[in-house]
Amino acid sequence: MPQPSHSQPPRSNRPPGQRSSQVAGPSRPSGRGRGGKGPSRKALEGPIHDEAFIVREYKKSLLPLKPVHESTPKSSLGNFAMVAIGKPPAYKFSDGFITQESRSIPIWRQVASVTINLEVPIIGVGDHNEKKQAERLAALSAVYQLHELGLLENAKKLHPKTTDQSDVTLSDGTVVGYERARNFMDYYCRRYNFGKPEITFEELRKAGSGWEAMMTVGGRRIGLGSGSTKKAAQVTCYLDVTQYLESCDQELWKSFVLAAKSGADLGLAPKIFFQMSDRLDDEIRDLCVDIKKSNLYRNRPASVATRASLDERTATATVSHFAARRNSTEFVAEKSRQLLHRRQVYLIDPNLERMRNTRMSLPVYTRAADIISHIHDNEVTICMAATGSGKTTQIPQLILDEFIDRGEGAHCNVVCTQPRRLAAISVADRVAKERGETLGRSVGYQVRFEAKFPEEHGSITFCTTGIFLKRLQTALSDNHLSGIRSLDDVTHVVVDEVHERDVDTDLLLVVLKRLLADRKARNKPIKIILMSATIDPTLFQTYFSDEYKRPAEVIEIPGRSFPVNKHFMEDFVPKIASGTTSWILGQESVSKYLNKELGSISATALGVRPSRNPDAREEDLELPFPLIAATISHVLQVSNDGHVLVFLPGWDDIMAVQRNLLQPLGPLGLNLSDTSKFSIHILHSTIPLAEQQVIFEPPPVGVRRIILATNIAETSITIPDVVYVVDTAKIKEQRYDPERHMSSLVSAWVGSSNLNQRAGRAGRHRSGEYFGIISRAHAAALHPYQTVEMKRVDLSNVVMHVKALNFPGMAVEDVLAATIEAPHPERVAAAMKDLQMVGALDSDKNLTSLGRVLLQLPVEAQMGRLVLYGSFFRCLDQALTLAAILTNRDPFVSPMHLKAEAAAKKNSWTPPDFRSDALATLQAYNAWWTMQSRGEYISANRFCSENFLAKPTLLMIQKIKGHLLQGLYHAGVIDVSAGGVIDGSNKVLVVPPELNENGDSLPLLSALISIASQPKFAIRTGEKTYRTSQDKVTFIHPSSVNHRKRELLDQEGVSPGEKQLFAFSEKRQNVSVGSGGAQTFLMTTTRLDPMTYMLFGAYKLEVTERGLECDNWLPIVGNLDALDDVQRLKSLMEGSMLRVFEGIIMGRRHRKGQAFPVLPREEESESGDEDDDRTDYSMSREEVKELDLMTRDVVRILNRYSDERAATQSRNNSRPATPMGSPLFQPMRLPGSLSGYSTPNYGGSAYNSRPGTPSKLSRRF
Repeated sequence: MPQPSHSQPPRSNRPPGQRSSQVAGPSRPSGRGRGGKGPSRKALEGPIHDEAFIVREYKKSLLPLKPVHESTPKSSLGNFAMVAIGKPPAYKFSDGFITQESRSIPIWRQVASVTINLEVPIIGVGDHNEKKQAERLAALSAVYQLHELGLLENAKKLHPKTTDQSDVTLSDGTVVGYERARNFMDYYCRRYNFGKPEITFEELRKAGSGWEAMMTVGGRRIGLGSGSTKKAAQVTCYLDVTQYLESCDQELWKSFVLAAKSGADLGLAPKIFFQMSDRLDDEIRDLCVDIKKSNLYRNRPASVATRASLDERTATATVSHFAARRNSTEFVAEKSRQLLHRRQVYLIDPNLERMRNTRMSLPVYTRAADIISHIHDNEVTICMAATGSGKTTQIPQLILDEFIDRGEGAHCNVVCTQPRRLAAISVADRVAKERGETLGRSVGYQVRFEAKFPEEHGSITFCTTGIFLKRLQTALSDNHLSGIRSLDDVTHVVVDEVHERDVDTDLLLVVLKRLLADRKARNKPIKIILMSATIDPTLFQTYFSDEYKRPAEVIEIPGRSFPVNKHFMEDFVPKIASGTTSWILGQESVSKYLNKELGSISATALGVRPSRNPDAREEDLELPFPLIAATISHVLQVSNDGHVLVFLPGWDDIMAVQRNLLQPLGPLGLNLSDTSKFSIHILHSTIPLAEQQVIFEPPPVGVRRIILATNIAETSITIPDVVYVVDTAKIKEQRYDPERHMSSLVSAWVGSSNLNQRAGRAGRHRSGEYFGIISRAHAAALHPYQTVEMKRVDLSNVVMHVKALNFPGMAVEDVLAATIEAPHPERVAAAMKDLQMVGALDSDKNLTSLGRVLLQLPVEAQMGRLVLYGSFFRCLDQALTLAAILTNRDPFVSPMHLKAEAAAKKNSWTPPDFRSDALATLQAYNAWWTMQSRGEYISANRFCSENFLAKPTLLMIQKIKGHLLQGLYHAGVIDVSAGGVIDGSNKVLVVPPELNENGDSLPLLSALISIASQPKFAIRTGEKTYRTSQDKVTFIHPSSVNHRKRELLDQEGVSPGEKQLFAFSEKRQNVSVGSGGAQTFLMTTTRLDPMTYMLFGAYKLEVTERGLECDNWLPIVGNLDALDDVQRLKSLMEGSMLRVFEGIIMGRRHRKGQAFPVLPREEESESGDEDDDRTDYSMSREEVKELDLMTRDVVRILNRYSDERAATQSRNNSRPATPMGSPLFQPMRLPGSLSGYSTPNYGGSAYNSRPGTPSKLSRRF
């Protein structure tokens, strides 16, 4: 395009000032002098670009413009241009006239242009009879255009992205980032005794802006790096040095990688100083002597079994699930006749005619004969059934009814697994109603915490996958596969929604392959049916191929779904933005989300402010809850009937959307609080079953439902009259880094198959509408499937499952390698190591007695240990509560607009001397349960509201407690607790008061938390920073009561030289906005004292020259004799506990006739009896009493130590201290005994681990 000049107007097919598709460049200044002298004026194109025209044409942005930009637009445009392009804008003058209404109007035309990196350049045109004013108007026009694009105050956004180096590839292909390179350099300097690397910077001037970083180590310059900033230059420098050193010494790099897996690359943490009184040290020594002489300790087993020592006695045959008399031929034949009669009545019952017709109208019935024939002819059937086909409810019934019709109904028992408990319960209820029965006749269910079993013989049982695995575990608990006989009654196993591929499903498929082979060998065939709507059958066909390598057969069933019209953000957000809900665009979460999903240009066109951090990662974006609420309102407004199903990642998101619906920050166009028109329902695993079942019943006339759900509603269950789906396209996904013990629950994008499944929920009853809170381009780019759980979660529980299933001739590694998509061997090895640390596996990877006891409890191994010790140490009720709290979400909620108030309430519940998130929750729960258990429901609900507590979570905690207590009774743990005074066969599941005597001991409760936290501990290294065994720098999460904002007042009570020690439940990593670096946060923290940590938290205490070294990372120094005694007490306690767990298992063996391996004794018996096979290794009454006395003494030591610390801190704070001769420090021992046992006092430690004469050569033990 010719450039505008004084000689001619711009030639264009559009009015001057409209954006051109080409860049306007600078022109020569006009030769005309001031006053318009020179050649005659030329005609210019209209219209006149006066201020009125410019405001009307270009002031279009919905966002307000600062007045300064309108009053001095030339300055604003100049500032923008200097930042954006590094030079001022180009102005061009034209002196001419515009013909308007047959008259010529002389004007100055000013054209201002800014060449920037856009498809369309910014050109502002201004017309005025004064040259200066024309210049101002041209600048104003350009300012309005920039403001509409969202660029005026965000000029840096136009800078080209820097290409600073962020990682480097080593010779072995490893990609290394800055943090790892920095850790490697620290490791290198420590290994070769160099000081810390020294970095110096020099600004680069020749090649433009930038910096150069130089690294010096040991006085020699070894690295160089450059970047746009000092930080970028430093990153490049570290990467350069790492790459150079690895190329020189690859073995050095390998040794670093190996050390990094255990945290050894970080070296030792700062020392913790330990001190206690001589009087308390004497008590510990006395207790050590007493334990050493007890039968409990002397009868302890060796810590490792040998193959020759295993008890090979044949176990008594496991009793079948059903009584023998009920397995008789006559009984089964009679039951078959009853089932046939019931079916015949059902087929002619006029009250059930509508139900029968509904069932027969389902697509699955068009292939009923083919399905039954396929199942009959094949061991494994893969059923590809489209959404709406009726597969979940009908195929189990078709199988059973076919047996009934031929008079063999009692021979058919179908187990149908579901991925979630709500699905199992609701489907069972639906199927029972379809058959005209109540739950518990031919249809039942079994889920965690709840069961309604069907009658024996001729039944369908719906259960969660995990529960069926547990049943398999029980059946296979004996050596070899003899225990599998109790599963002989099961004829068909239906695995529904097999595409979800959770850990339990993948493990179940391995077991089913083994079960299939065993039943075939014994001529008792079993049928396996795998069902899904979105499965890729190839993987499963290959996995279940027959002995001739022929893939398993697939049968396809058409669906009955109606068309669903899909809408994405581009389609409906403009409508929301232009109506009464346009206020949502000013919400930060909405603006960030729209900028990321739609792009800044499209978002700005809607009136959204540009993002200040356009490079933020998608996973760091908060869901736009106001937009979700506005979308729901929009759907309801543009339709007259039909319910709305909303898919959200998790509980917090559900609560946030509910708040935005009921208490919006601006108008939504509808009053969603009007219960006569709308009702909001929640589908989540923590909601009581009765509340969730309501959605399956018809609503009151005229009421439309809004169902807020997780992916629980994606498959298996169908909610009547759902016609609209609003989908965030996100899901909560568990991820675990086994090397760093970092577990996190993150919101991840679903796979495209999941998105289609969710959309299909809108078309189950009639044509539906889908509204995705995601752009169309993003939806198209989603991966087909999510990463399977087996490859991303902690495998500790999976390993325990495999050990319990006891596959003959197969190690755990072999079993997991046989899964359909095997996990990486390193993840399996890490899980095995963790279980060895807990004590569930021995050094040969065999299940220990503790491991066998833990398998009886429905929680992970660490939480199981917490509960066991809670029973032995007489604080069982509190231990049950803590275990339930630590395995659940935090019941304290934190509304966005009340974060400070919610944090203050939570902080008010934490004990001041033992600041702990778990203990804060424990105390709040206890206060709530006091009211709830007395039936004071109004007060209890008000208490939840005032203290920001989620009642469903509290109810779930109570339910888990009951289930754990049931497991303890079943395992025989209660029998050996409290000195054996409690009847373990008591059917009333309440915690006996004798087991709560120490429930008020805060030191003991913190000890239990440290048991559950192992090996997750941290030491404070700075004002905000903490060191763990594997992380040099971490931070306590702001939600914790130990965050420095809430802990500052507690700092006065710290003894000099003492480092603060904390337990935590998990590490969570995120990226701070604008920082560019990852920060690791410690979640659910508890303050510990050194005694508690050493006795209950540390896995291994190693005696060193200056004290103890805990788990190869944390040194504890102080009085050497006292530290020796603590280490000895821990060793003696653990030896005694080996005997306790063995005694519990052997007690179960005698009660149930089961066989378990008998380990050799650590100490030979005094009688010299070598016939161990005849020995009863269940605990004697004397041993049970010794256990109780030992635990009482340990609790007293913990309490005394805590009191001493409090007294020491009082003296340090210049307050009068409690005198050492006060009753506080008087020995609290049984009469006539120095500790809990009747043994004489020895003046010193009889088993001192260090020689009496100090020697540097002998200091290492």
